[in-house]
Amino acid sequence: MKRPTIVTLLWATIIFSQHTNHAVVVEGANNNANAINNKVLQTLDKVKNNINTKLFLYKTPSQQWAPSTVYRYDDFRQSLQIMANEGVAGKTFYMGESSVKNDGHVYGLVNIAAFLAQSMKETIQYDACDEN
Repeated sequence: MKRPTIVTLLWATIIFSQHTNHAVVVEGANNNANAINNKVLQTLDKVKNNINTKLFLYKTPSQQWAPSTVYRYDDFRQSLQIMANEGVAGKTFYMGESSVKNDGHVYGLVNIAAFLAQSMKETIQYDACDEN
């Protein structure tokens, strides 16, 4: 399997986010966070199969790309939902802007893309649970 071009796009997103003031986690949550969170999760749910089979890939010893045995969409979604709603130490995962009419969730999707790009670089490509 050839390395997916989406990974390249995700990596570009993380590089961009490192040169701006946007963060993966933010303090607190906005008043319409549940609506934004739900829209982000619904969008991701629609591409669940593609996330499992085209994004969460690792490089095999023969240098082929295969679906991860460690990283799966259902676990990612559950973790994302907890981090977006509850967070840790008063910080939650940024899921978007309620002040942007109709498209505020897109900011959250870009943030997720940046997070996944970094995760791919550090762990997913090795099918490992720790940084390499």
